[in-house]
Amino acid sequence: MSEQPLVSIAIPAFNADFFQATLVSALGQDYPNLEVVICDDSAGAEIEAICQALGNGAAVPVRYTRNPVRLGFARNLQACLEQANGELVKFLCDDDLLLDSCISRQAQVLTQWPQLSMVIGQRLLWSADDILLPSRALNSVIAPQSAVLVGTDLLASIAENVPNLFGGISHVLFRRAQVLEYLPQLVQGGQGFAARLDLALYACLLRRGHLASLERILSVERIHPGRLSHHSSMTEAYKHETEWLQQMLAARTGESAPANGWVRYLPLEAYDPGADPAWEELDIRRFHAGQVANFSQQVGSNALSFTELYAEWLACRNLSDGQLRLLPKRVEQWPVQPAIVPVVTCREGDESALRATLDCLAAQSYAASQVLVLVPDGFDRVDAPGVQYLALSGSGYAQLNRWLAGTRVADWVLLLRAGDRLRPHALVVMAERMALRDESMCLYADEDTFGALAPGNPVFKPDFNLDLMRSVPYVGRTLAFKRAALLALEGFDTRFESLAPQDLLWRMVEAHGLHVVEHVAQMLVHCQSGYAEWMSEPAGQAEAARVVEDHLRRIGVDALVESTAGSLVTRVTYRHEQQASVSVLIPAGANLNALRRCVESLFQYTEYSHFEALVIANGDEPQAVAEWLAAMRGLGSDQLRVIDVQAQGRAAMLNQASRHAQGEYLLLLAPECALFEPRWLSTLMSQAQRPEVGLVGPALCGSNGELVSSGLVLGLGGGTAGSPFPGRFLSAEGYMGRQQLVQNWSALSLDCLLIRRALFEELDGLDTSAFQVALFDVDLCLRAREKGFLSVGTPFARVMRLPGGEAAELADELAKADRDIAYDRWLSRIARDPAYNDNLSLKFANFNLEPGLRSGWDPFIARAMPSVLALPINTTAVGHYRVIQPFTELERAGWIQGRVNHVSPGIIELEREKPDVMILQCRYMPGNIREMAQFKRFSHARMIYELDDYIIDPPKKNDHARNLPGNLAELVAQGIGQCDRLVCSTEPLADALSSMHQDIRVVPNMLSAPLWAGLSSQRQTSIRPRVGWAGGTSHRGDLELLQDVVKALANEVDWVFFGMCPEPLRPYVKEFHKAVQLADYPRKLASLNLDLALAPLEQNLFNDCKSNLRLLEYGACGFPVVCSDTKAYAGYLPCTRVKDNTTEQWLDAIRMHLADPQASYRQGDALRAEVLRDYMLMPHHLQHWANAWLAD
Repeated sequence: MSEQPLVSIAIPAFNADFFQATLVSALGQDYPNLEVVICDDSAGAEIEAICQALGNGAAVPVRYTRNPVRLGFARNLQACLEQANGELVKFLCDDDLLLDSCISRQAQVLTQWPQLSMVIGQRLLWSADDILLPSRALNSVIAPQSAVLVGTDLLASIAENVPNLFGGISHVLFRRAQVLEYLPQLVQGGQGFAARLDLALYACLLRRGHLASLERILSVERIHPGRLSHHSSMTEAYKHETEWLQQMLAARTGESAPANGWVRYLPLEAYDPGADPAWEELDIRRFHAGQVANFSQQVGSNALSFTELYAEWLACRNLSDGQLRLLPKRVEQWPVQPAIVPVVTCREGDESALRATLDCLAAQSYAASQVLVLVPDGFDRVDAPGVQYLALSGSGYAQLNRWLAGTRVADWVLLLRAGDRLRPHALVVMAERMALRDESMCLYADEDTFGALAPGNPVFKPDFNLDLMRSVPYVGRTLAFKRAALLALEGFDTRFESLAPQDLLWRMVEAHGLHVVEHVAQMLVHCQSGYAEWMSEPAGQAEAARVVEDHLRRIGVDALVESTAGSLVTRVTYRHEQQASVSVLIPAGANLNALRRCVESLFQYTEYSHFEALVIANGDEPQAVAEWLAAMRGLGSDQLRVIDVQAQGRAAMLNQASRHAQGEYLLLLAPECALFEPRWLSTLMSQAQRPEVGLVGPALCGSNGELVSSGLVLGLGGGTAGSPFPGRFLSAEGYMGRQQLVQNWSALSLDCLLIRRALFEELDGLDTSAFQVALFDVDLCLRAREKGFLSVGTPFARVMRLPGGEAAELADELAKADRDIAYDRWLSRIARDPAYNDNLSLKFANFNLEPGLRSGWDPFIARAMPSVLALPINTTAVGHYRVIQPFTELERAGWIQGRVNHVSPGIIELEREKPDVMILQCRYMPGNIREMAQFKRFSHARMIYELDDYIIDPPKKNDHARNLPGNLAELVAQGIGQCDRLVCSTEPLADALSSMHQDIRVVPNMLSAPLWAGLSSQRQTSIRPRVGWAGGTSHRGDLELLQDVVKALANEVDWVFFGMCPEPLRPYVKEFHKAVQLADYPRKLASLNLDLALAPLEQNLFNDCKSNLRLLEYGACGFPVVCSDTKAYAGYLPCTRVKDNTTEQWLDAIRMHLADPQASYRQGDALRAEVLRDYMLMPHHLQHWANAWLAD
């Protein structure tokens, strides 16, 4: 295969709704050897017209074919394949998208390794209106990193239920020759596969080669009600095609998988097919189940639109039963209970809107002290308790001033309009901040618009942002003001009809500082007329510039304020008495063309004359660059100097060169930058010469006009900082119009960064002693902010930033070390960037809603009960009994708050949540230990290690022991040692682990009453007694104790096995029931109607340390029990115990029960009574768990 083989992107087109975006994404690939093939199966002409419009003049060949008759999806896919000429083929559904590097990255893998049959990447999910939707099983991850996975192992792991773990066909790159072998057979002229054609094709290909999975996001799958998979014909076909797939996969070929559900894999960088691969093993079912468990807890996992997602997100913003129960106590503990008076302004015809507002105020969990309503003449007033009416004149601010001066019922006023609806807990959320933060004088919150019978169009605002506020009054109109502070400033300025509250806010800031304006990052109000409508009101537009002008005049700032037609946006141009001098520092780098372009454009396109350029060389430059530098030295220019330094790395070079600078300001400029607008530096200096400003940055863009960076959001992209507007064109407005507005950012890019030289020196420059390759800019900006200086990003200065430079080649380990240093210094700032919003995603840019989990919402700034972050190992058995169940009951009873999470949190997520306690269950793999070390380093949470088994020495026939590390005892000791306490289920287990920790608490297993109470089973339902066992694959060795017993009694009893049955016993077993979900397990167990239940355990330390959980489960069903006489089953529970586990003793015990069934049933009834009395997790048992988890 050639190094860059021809790749065919084949689009089986039918739906024109999204086709244009699909084709644009195909044509936008950065892979050089490409063709696009479209087979049009639609009836209309839209697809053909789009192909003509985009294909003409495209750099990529586009071949369009209209099918002579309607083929349907499967046959159209085959038609595309027949038209394709590439060695590799990418099928692309007409509503999906490819990111620009998708083909190049996937083709590189298939080209390098011919042993691979297919390569997949990660994919995002979008709605019909291009909104990012939450992940779900549809785009789950198949491996923990980029990896090669053995194809036949993968097929064996899905053979039973045939889930598609690999994703839709748009996300795979194939070898065309292989697909040609199988696709016609699978399609069978339209009589074969359609709904499950993708997985059928994968099954054929994975029998002959392996799968590569890339961890990078490479494509987008659009999910919407009209997508093909939602058509009724496809949903019907899905059922019988699943049966076909099961038959296909039952015919196994190739080497067997390591074990049921286990898949051999290697990290991609370690894959060497030439050698005998030292495969690692992955329990892919557990890996997938963990993701599915998290999806089930996540908001919006089934949403098909933003409307559905947002409605579900709002529904989860309610207090839990435990929080509600403690709410009165919380309020009592405040130093004051602020009296809040909502002020509702009405206009003619607002009667029904007012009723809606009054209804929501009446339903508040913290009551308003009074409601003041301003109404026009002739308004039909609504009689309601605590409501006072005033006649509205003009804007109403004059009447409100007089009322506030004379009233004693208000500590705070909240400005509303008729029709605004507060969320049920809005006032208590505000009141807490009013009570606990005495310095606050003005509050504003996030808002949305109540329209079409439901809220929508949410606006998630940043914290108070001086320059953004001067650009637009983004805080909105639903403001709360402290009455005393308001009166001290003589109230609202009645010269303003619309923006008097915003003027008052400015006067508060001028008198007291930025900190008196507080943002509540919670969705607290649904506005009748939303943010966008308010921004377009003519009255406000007429006043916007004047409000800012008055503010600047009062503080003595000379500036030109220009309004923007049709909006509240203003542009402030600061005027200064004289031009300050600037030194532009440019590291020479290794790319002569880039350096020349940078320097030449600097002199060609800089109108600002008072600057010098310092090109920095350290002697490592290539010969061509060195020769150019020598030529520049020969010019003898005072304005362009070459500075020789000894430093290595851009940051150190900039530090050394700054000592040679003569300017009052330093402009740190990457050589990959190019200038193209004459006023770029004048615009930056207009901001930089303000006394409160420390650093200024421009809008950095690519050569195609796409924005690269205009400011950095801390924590974005799963790291330390990232651009919030990636891929947006310079002309786009961006979220809340912010892309076109001057504003404060927490950090700015080092690629083009302007700073006052005195401040740079005061901060000792870029910190090269702490950081090695990255985050110098973030650290510098945050250190400047600590000294009171602002970082300003302006879109009115634009600089081109072309690819290349140090940023593209950061060493991964060094970058991680730098990230950890940044976390040590700035984690609280990184986790909650004031220029962003906690409700927005840090995983992906462009201001997407972060759906979060369904539970655990906590809008308060102080805690009334401990917050617990529980991390169970799974959703079944041990995860349920030892973590999920006790957490649920403690939360319901009001002991704790917090959440259960089936995915370990990142450090930023952990800092945002700030749990008081973390429950870490069964963390003994090497990755777990490294993760726990990070938790301990960056969190102050009490860490509780939860262990239910003596995992250090499991029986060799325990399937769960597979792939445990050889140094497991050491790893368990390390894990326990990093925690503050160990909690286990039995005294023998505590004794066995006693050397590993000094604080071990024992809490016995108990059953969940909602699941286990009230079960009933029948007895003597068959001619022969029903004798059975229930359990999982970890009990293979235990069941071997019964092998001869089962055979001996095969003609006397009906054997019933549930969950697992070894193959040698299958011929003797009357019924075998497969495992079920935990929620169904108790009812399923009871329905077995066993006359006798068995609980064998081998004699070993592992089993001695186990709990009596199996006896409890049997007892809740009323089954009589025969069990092994071990420490695990010792105690007072009425069972028949087999002392030595011999076949003879087991037979004697069983036959004793069979000989006197009534006595046996009485024993079962007695066991049930004991279990229901002592082993149901009831409120009076919760003290045990509180003692184990919480501080003493």
